[in-house]
Amino acid sequence: MTNNQTRLGKLFYFFGFEKLIAPVLIKLIYWIGMVVILVAGVASFFNTGGGVGRMLLTLVALLLSLLIWRLVSELWILAFNIYQRLVEIRDLLSRQGQAAAVIQPVLRDGD
Repeated sequence: MTNNQTRLGKLFYFFGFEKLIAPVLIKLIYWIGMVVILVAGVASFFNTGGGVGRMLLTLVALLLSLLIWRLVSELWILAFNIYQRLVEIRDLLSRQGQAAAVIQPVLRDGD
């Protein structure tokens, strides 16, 4: 029975959005994007008809594209990691018996 309870617990954990699948998907999309950028860059490198200068420019553009793609992917991963850390902090505070802080708007005298 404990095996069924463990499976049920994992199912609730998954459907309760406690574990996010987006970081895994972002990593998969990152690798697919890397392959697409590399294939396009190599194809462009060999199809340039402008000589050595055009080939070097294509190589620089390829490297910059890979760098920008990496940075964009890292920013998406960072957003989800921040969320996961906030969930960990919330869980830690609830285990310590402290109520989560509620942000109240500051009202001025005339409001």
